[in-house]
Amino acid sequence: MDRDLTVNEQNELRILELVEERERITQRGVAKELEIALGMANALIKRLVHKGYIKVKDAPSRRYKYYITPEGFIEKGRLVSKYIANSFKFFGEVRRDYEKLASQLSARQCTGVCCVGTGEVMDIAQRVFATNNIEVICVLDVLACDGEQHFQNFKDIPDEIVSRIGCLVITETLRPHKAFEILASTEGVKEILAPAFMKINTSNF
Repeated sequence: MDRDLTVNEQNELRILELVEERERITQRGVAKELEIALGMANALIKRLVHKGYIKVKDAPSRRYKYYITPEGFIEKGRLVSKYIANSFKFFGEVRRDYEKLASQLSARQCTGVCCVGTGEVMDIAQRVFATNNIEVICVLDVLACDGEQHFQNFKDIPDEIVSRIGCLVITETLRPHKAFEILASTEGVKEILAPAFMKINTSNF
């Protein structure tokens, strides 16, 4: 999650969601879910209690039970709305950048690409390429985000498939720079293109 929410907003939204979704949630559980230190989880929960978004009730065995308040529901709705609004803006930028790449590829008469990366960005890229009569020959998942669903190494792609690929296009959602770095260090790989919003400098490849 990102979409221009601050780190604190992201953490607070996730905690509010956890409290709403689960009958029992502990500070240790929050720390595990958010992948943060237990002390940080404690501080975040105390802040939400202080703001009036969460109430705490004593439970057996020196445990606590957390409840989201009406004010907490309002704040959660505000954060979700901000996330969605920024998502629309982000995905509009994503589509425009892939449309620019598609235009460049069409001008070069490139009719087949390999998408590098999985997730929501790849879905957008695939739709844009299909609209521009550019076939996605295969998907390369160098970060293994989808298990063994796709090729994970360029060298694993059969020659008959490689021969149909005009270039590789970065569509990795989580760590696009890492995906590019892995490809750029792979011997024999084809040209790599990346959309402008990823801010990857491909000129040194």
